[in-house]
Parts: sequence; structure tokens; C-alpha cells
Amino acid sequence: MPRDPRSQQAWNPEPLAGNYNECAQLSAVIIKANTNAGNPSTRAVLFHLGQFIPQGVPDTYGFNGVDPAQTTGDTVALTYPSGIGLSTTVKFRWNGSGVELIGNKPGG
Repeated sequence: MPRDPRSQQAWNPEPLAGNYNECAQLSAVIIKANTNAGNPSTRAVLFHLGQFIPQGVPDTYGFNGVDPAQTTGDTVALTYPSGIGLSTTVKFRWNGSGVELIGNKPGG
């Protein structure tokens, strides 16, 4: 996997969050850059049937969690902070041949 573009560091293999499932059409883990910075970069890594999806994935930088209420077997709802006490959810779906962005909405 390419290094974090902001810090140029590798990624820490210990997930911060996620719903990895080798039986799911789409699942994710959230990782952070392997740096001692106060606010390290984060990234969602997506998997299809347990296999890392190395290319053809929309930008997944900046996410810090998975919303289980909006996540299904073929859809992962990723969250990121967007202001004081607010977060935004962005959904990614496995469409049978790849990952597509299917929408986002402000959360509370």
C-alpha cells in the first residue's frame, strides 16, 4: 500500500476501527499513519470477501469509524468528523465488480 501522502510514513497495521468480515461483499478497517504526530492521517482500507481491494476505490482518507447502523453485507458506511460534535457518513457499496460511492449525509 502506498505511504501516507501527508507524513510519508507507512501505515500502522493495528486497526483503529472496522467491520472486517471475510464473508461480506464489502468490509473495511480504519488505520492511521505510523507517526507520533498529534493528529495522524487516517484511511479506510476496503475488502471484498476478505481480500484487500488495491485499486479502483474512491478516496478513503480521513475516515475514523464505521457506522454499523448504516452498514450492510455489500455497503460500508464510513464516518469522519466534520465540525464541532458533528460527523459525516459516506457510504461505499460493492456493485458486483467494484466499489462505488453511493452517497453521504450529515450526521448528528
